[in-house]
Amino acid sequence: MRITAWLVVAGLLAGALVVASPAPAETPAQPATRQYYPLQPAPGDPMAEAEELRRQIADLDASWEALTPEQRNQRIAGLQQQVTKVDLDSRNLPQDQKAQMDAILLPSLLHLADLLRKVQTPPQGPCVFPFCLPGL
Repeated sequence: MRITAWLVVAGLLAGALVVASPAPAETPAQPATRQYYPLQPAPGDPMAEAEELRRQIADLDASWEALTPEQRNQRIAGLQQQVTKVDLDSRNLPQDQKAQMDAILLPSLLHLADLLRKVQTPPQGPCVFPFCLPGL
C-alpha cells in the first residue's frame, strides 16, 4: 500500500510539474507580401474598376521611359490580371451597362496592346540609308 501511495504521489507531482511548466512559444506566421494599390475602387463596381484600369494604363505609358524593363514587365503583368478581373466582373452586367464598359475597356485594351508591342519590339536607332535596306 505504501508503494502504491508513493507512486500515486510521484505521478501527481510529475503531472503538476508538466502542467505548471511554460508552453513552448508559438511564432506567428509572417504575412504574405502583397502589392498595395491605395486608390483601388471598391470591389464589385465594374465601372470603377474599368476606370481605374484605364488610369493605370495611362500612368504606365506616361512613366514608360523612367521605368526599368523589370518594372515595366511587372506592371504589365499586374494590368493583365486586372483586365481579366474586370472582364469577369462585367460579364453579368445589363446590356446598357455593357455598352458603357466596352466604351471604357476597348480603348484601354488597345492602349495596353500598344504597350505590349513596345516591350516586344527592340528599340531601333535612326536609319542610315545603306544600312537600313532590307536584307542587310
